[in-house]
Amino acid sequence: MEPAQLGAFVVFSLVGSFTPGPNNTIATATAANFGFRAALPHIFGVPFGFSTMLALGSLGAVGLLLSLPTAAGAIKWAGIAYLVYLGWLLIRAARPTPDYAPGTLAARPLTFLESALFQYVNPKAWMLATATAGTFMSGRDVATRAALICMVFSATCIASLAVWAWMGAALRRWLRTGRRRWWFNVAMGLSLAATALWMAVTT
Repeated sequence: MEPAQLGAFVVFSLVGSFTPGPNNTIATATAANFGFRAALPHIFGVPFGFSTMLALGSLGAVGLLLSLPTAAGAIKWAGIAYLVYLGWLLIRAARPTPDYAPGTLAARPLTFLESALFQYVNPKAWMLATATAGTFMSGRDVATRAALICMVFSATCIASLAVWAWMGAALRRWLRTGRRRWWFNVAMGLSLAATALWMAVTT
């Protein structure tokens, strides 16, 4: 990859990683409710899952899959359903105390594997993977290019999620007062639901 193209890709990956999206929302909500350390599996699971998508993109699998109407539709609606589900869990967990009912997904953060697999139904991840495969993975030495792209995206993704989680953790003590945690979780849940609605009407 030429230096100019690499510079353009670094900017693209920073913008793609740091702008709001489901992964950043989950990182913020997790750290706000459970602390920064609890968000670490998500922080490292996301780039792992997304890197596998980019690797498939380098082989043309992403473009081939999205070119099939049935597969593309299944991915779209699975993503919408899962985002609505996560939003509902956050809203249901919204309560004025820090206590959560045991045994539910809302009672714990996402695991490394859950965060990694979530990328395959994450609409923002699919858009970024498609744009990356189409714009930056063409040319010679595809394997080396794909490895470099995965490393850059992983670094920017980890940095972004860490910043968003840090902001969530910084709010944790403030959220313990009154119904602030309730309003926060409702806002996070609605933001995920809004992402699902946007995906439903624009894609």
